[in-house]
Amino acid sequence: MILSASISDALFITLWDHVLGDLPTHVALAQTSKRLRTVYTLDDEIWRAACFVAGFGRPLHRSNGAGAVHGWSWRRLAHILVRHSEKCEIGSCVKANTCFAERYENLTYTRVRTLHPHHPVEFHPLYFYLHFSQNHQAPSHHRRTVSTYLPTPSPSPSPTPPASIPDAVSILLTHLPTFPECRYAQYGPLCSHPNASCVFATFPPVPRLEFENGDGEVFMVVENPGGCTVLDVNRALAQLIPLDQYHLEVAHSHYQDLALASGMSISQYANAISRERGFLGDHEYPFLQHIVANM
Repeated sequence: MILSASISDALFITLWDHVLGDLPTHVALAQTSKRLRTVYTLDDEIWRAACFVAGFGRPLHRSNGAGAVHGWSWRRLAHILVRHSEKCEIGSCVKANTCFAERYENLTYTRVRTLHPHHPVEFHPLYFYLHFSQNHQAPSHHRRTVSTYLPTPSPSPSPTPPASIPDAVSILLTHLPTFPECRYAQYGPLCSHPNASCVFATFPPVPRLEFENGDGEVFMVVENPGGCTVLDVNRALAQLIPLDQYHLEVAHSHYQDLALASGMSISQYANAISRERGFLGDHEYPFLQHIVANM
């Protein structure tokens, strides 16, 4: 306490730079003295820089294209990320920011990287983990549909090309709910896992990603002025899932299993889970209202 109260500005800046990407340390430092609490409370840019160097951005809110999350501060987001990492059981969520950690140490903080169009970028492993599946195989009469509406992405700037086509059901499952006891043990919805949601989708982070099909036609654009996150890309991909019989059946079966386990009708279950809207408070469960309306 004595040290933190009497520390010089130069030493504080050196210390801050040393722990820049370590969010738990920043949260701890902000509680060590009145002076540090004041600095961390008044200067939200400290938290934004800390989140950036840790590999985290702020996903766009569905109702606010400007990128603000109901006026959330970066300080609040940092605290949410630290708290979630203490209870989540999914290693790839808790450690979502570790895959590019060494590279961020050498990346000067500039809020978001502006790159030459041909500068190479890499997708975060969660992009593949959440959107590609080796286990799920769609029935043969549906495979063509899945391939058609989700072409192999080739974002610009160009990352390492994906090895296969994103799987629609894998994407759908990241937006469906899970059993209550599995809330922090399984993805679903992804927005219940802020660490996995907020991690930047690429390294370096970029404000715009254009996804092209094999003919060079752009079929999806993801934009976030503060850097595109995994959740931004995930939601854009989910919007491409067609409202067809196959995907309705997948969603209906999932909701039905959860409703039966809860002792509710699907209508009752729909009302119950409508209050669970993720850490942003804006999640919408795919096809749920359509299924209820057509029962």
